[in-house]
Formats: sequence, structure tokens, C-alpha cells
Amino acid sequence: MKKFFSEFKAFITRGNILDLAVGVIIGGAFNAIVTTLNAKILMPLVNWALSHIPGMESGLYTILPNSVLADATAAQDAVTLGPDGLSYTVLNYIDWSAFIESILNFFFIALTLFIIVKVAMVLSQKRKALEEKLRKEHQEEVVEEAAIEPEPTPDPVVTLLEEIRDTLKEKDKSGK
Repeated sequence: MKKFFSEFKAFITRGNILDLAVGVIIGGAFNAIVTTLNAKILMPLVNWALSHIPGMESGLYTILPNSVLADATAAQDAVTLGPDGLSYTVLNYIDWSAFIESILNFFFIALTLFIIVKVAMVLSQKRKALEEKLRKEHQEEVVEEAAIEPEPTPDPVVTLLEEIRDTLKEKDKSGK
């Protein structure tokens, strides 16, 4: 059991898991923003625009044929008010605006994720190009420094001793 918890702790404290958790929380908050944008701003505009189309005055929905209109003798608690303003004892309808709203939610979230991934890829490519450029410049500087450095001038004492050695070697060779 102790091994299980130590493995679980190692799993949870990995950086990738924490990043994923932050991403999920931010994604949930972003989803709430997109849903509100669609439900409170865009869909009223869509419904308003559709209300100008003949037959769509009361909204974007379809009441199914198995819906039953309530008559005057129906009990008030068994009556459902339909989106068309009429009372029904059985109401089945398709709310097209909810479907369109879900499509718009998907579109905005997908578009935002595309933009985020695209920006991240561009930044990554620029970072790699900059690192490559800096690496090349550093290599060129090292090569230039090696080429520029003059050879050190030998110590005059060392030069004199080398000349004496060479002279002695020549005398040795010629004397034998």
C-alpha cells in the first residue's frame, strides 16, 4: 500500500500532470466564457435575424406531431407552455437554436485552440532559429579568436639556448 501511494505521489507531482490540471481548469473557464457568449449575445442575434424569415417569428424550433394541444378543461398543473406560446398536455419539440449554439461553441473553442497551437508553433520555430543563430555566432567567435591570437614570442633566453644546442649538434656531427 505504501508503494502504491509513493508511486501515486510521483505521478501527481510530475510537471506534465500539473500542467494538464491547470489546462483542464482554464479550459473549463474558457468553455463557460464561450457558452455565455453564444447563449447571451450571439444566439439572441441569430434568433432576431431568423424572426425576420416568414414562419420563424416565434423562434428556431420544430414542434413534433405527437404534441397535444391542451383544451380548456385540462388541469393547469398538467399543462406545459410551449415555445410558441400555446399550452400543451404533451409537448415534444426540437430546439434548433440549442444545436446551433453547440456548433458555435465547438467552432469558437476549436478556433481558439488552433490559434493557440499556431502561435506556440511559430514561437517554438523562432526560438529554435534564434538558438541556432546564437550557436553559429558563438562558433564563429571561437574560430575568429583562435585565428586572431598571434603566436607567442619566444623568450630570448630560450632562443639563445636553442641556438647553442643546434650549434653543438652541428659541431658534433662535423667533428666525428
